[in-house]
Amino acid sequence: MAAPKGGTRERILDAAERLFAEHGFEGASTRDIVGKSGDTIGSVNYHFGSKGELLGEVIRRRWDVIYAARREAYETAKTQSEGPPSIEAVVACIVIPYLERAMTGTKGWRSYALLQARILYSPKAYDEMLRVLSEPTAREFLGWMQAALPHARLEDIGYGYQFMVGSMVECCAEMGLGRIDRLTDGVCSSKNYEAISKRLVRFIASGISAICEPDDAA
Repeated sequence: MAAPKGGTRERILDAAERLFAEHGFEGASTRDIVGKSGDTIGSVNYHFGSKGELLGEVIRRRWDVIYAARREAYETAKTQSEGPPSIEAVVACIVIPYLERAMTGTKGWRSYALLQARILYSPKAYDEMLRVLSEPTAREFLGWMQAALPHARLEDIGYGYQFMVGSMVECCAEMGLGRIDRLTDGVCSSKNYEAISKRLVRFIASGISAICEPDDAA
């Protein structure tokens, strides 16, 4: 039988990404993963050490790509504005690199988006696998938002960031459900990246701006 195509490490990462996304960390065994990749359990142990470390590498592989794209977008936005980029520009820098890949990229990117949703809503998995990556970058993104809205309270910026992440993850998860397609009798499409992306950025930026307005009752 011919050897599977591609490098062993990448094959295992691809297989693990898909199975973790479909079945969760507990539901995807190492045996299932190597069965899909065409490799051996010994290969997993050699390249990753354990199933937990394999999940960490699955997440980091695409996380680093998205983070680099976000930083590049923000640096570009800074060169195009006289002062700090606007809140809409900041939202676009954070949301678009993720949304574009999750909605229009390869099956691997769509699996990654589903896996991210699983981990975000699982406290144990988040603490073990995602917290060390996500929280330092989230603090950086909060700083971008504060620079765009310098008079806003951190409380409002923080909630705005939380709402932004939830909206972004929901749009990507919705692709596999088609719920909005049915609710609107096909007028909306959960897979229409162009329609969703431009509306989502405006929606999030407007919402953050609104909650950061001074409280007249104060």
